[in-house]
Amino acid sequence: MALIGIDFGSTNTCAAIFWEGRVRMIEMSAGGMTSIPSVVCIANEEVLVGQEAVEKGRQYPDFDLRNFKRNLGVKLNRDEDMAFQICEGPGGMVAYRGPAGFTYSPIELASYILLHVIHAANDFLDGQDTVTGAVLGVPATFEPHQVEALKEAARLAGLTNVTTIEEPVAAALATGAERRKKTWRPFIVDFGGGTLDTSILSIGDGKASVFAKNGIGDLGGVDFDKRIADYVVNLWMTEHQKDLRQRDAAMSRIMVEAELVKKRLSDRDKTTFRIDTIDRTPDGVSLHMIYEIDRKIFNELTRDLLERMLHACELTLADAKAKDPNFSLRDIHDVLLVGGMTRVPVIREQVAAFFGKAARKDENPEQIVAQGCAIKAAIIEGRLPDFDVSDITNYDIAIWAKNGIPALIIPRGTPFPFPKPLRVQLRNESDTQTELSVRLLYATRSKAEDCLVLQAEDIPIEPGPAETVPVFLNVNFNEDGEPFFSRAA
Repeated sequence: MALIGIDFGSTNTCAAIFWEGRVRMIEMSAGGMTSIPSVVCIANEEVLVGQEAVEKGRQYPDFDLRNFKRNLGVKLNRDEDMAFQICEGPGGMVAYRGPAGFTYSPIELASYILLHVIHAANDFLDGQDTVTGAVLGVPATFEPHQVEALKEAARLAGLTNVTTIEEPVAAALATGAERRKKTWRPFIVDFGGGTLDTSILSIGDGKASVFAKNGIGDLGGVDFDKRIADYVVNLWMTEHQKDLRQRDAAMSRIMVEAELVKKRLSDRDKTTFRIDTIDRTPDGVSLHMIYEIDRKIFNELTRDLLERMLHACELTLADAKAKDPNFSLRDIHDVLLVGGMTRVPVIREQVAAFFGKAARKDENPEQIVAQGCAIKAAIIEGRLPDFDVSDITNYDIAIWAKNGIPALIIPRGTPFPFPKPLRVQLRNESDTQTELSVRLLYATRSKAEDCLVLQAEDIPIEPGPAETVPVFLNVNFNEDGEPFFSRAA
């Protein structure tokens, strides 16, 4: 019953397994490709994923569905999310429009990708074992409901044993960090298709601790693609007085080409954005979209996105300095680049200028997280020595007991798991009270009712004078880093 490591990405997905004493990338398709596009195309009652979905999507661009990772477990924001293909699903959650009026949740779409990964892994094992579980890499910026949504997608795909690891920690594992004796302190810039994580880890002698971290949950390669798409759409509007944003099929084709242009600009100074027959004249003549784009234009279009990336790095360093006033850039041993966006030359240049030294290069920055997940899977299975990882909280965590004012118990950046459970005392609020309504939540808003609730319980109590009946709770974290409480004696 094998465990594999999976990096489900916004743009591409790959997986790895610790097999015959080393980490092996799993081939996803014929030709030895070790990743597949995180794309689903649903047409003619057929569900295709990966490259097959990309090919089919050329015929049915309306139903070429992609970039759904960061919408896992997310409610629709009508001011921000009403892009093409996106609509409101059950419970106000983000959904994607498919054929015949059907809608698909990001969880469903992710499960199709993960099911393909499981089949590929079982083909790799060739009957010697069967995949029943996985270690999933998750962005450090993911909130618990997003993590749970990804785990639900994995379960929907048939996995019964699912755990998670933050992507920067997985990346450190893939570098051989667990074998280091001397302390190594890398700054990890994990820049993928949908999210950005910036983390400082302290690693050595079989232990790792997250020293500081920050990130942006809505910044990734797709945002750079959108800038290219907006640029060509505006040029087209000026030239033809038509707004292609009103046509889903056209925008789907434009976004696909925008991603390809971005990738081509990683190894050449200029390229051509070309889509044949994007539109027709009133008398039926084909109109082709053909524009030359160079790196200078690309860099200018995305200048503010690059500034946001560097600001996340600044915030991470500020958090580190708040913990240790003597901390400085000199304490960073290496800068490790992870994720496909780190192939973009201007990103490497900006990171090098920010840190004053070139970042450490890897041949395949897109594979590092999956490899680290596979190592973690082997540790769980007992096939590699245990590697102790301590993390820090992403958000303030609070207890709310009916009065509507969150009581802060765990500030953001607190190391966990705790050596022993944190003991919290609450009291009754009225003489006749027979239960205490307790909520554990992320204190991201001033009012408790506006915060994300992690756990809710109504705890029976004996009646007594107001504020004289004590209720003791123990707060700790589970293996996936999610806080929970239980009543203490």
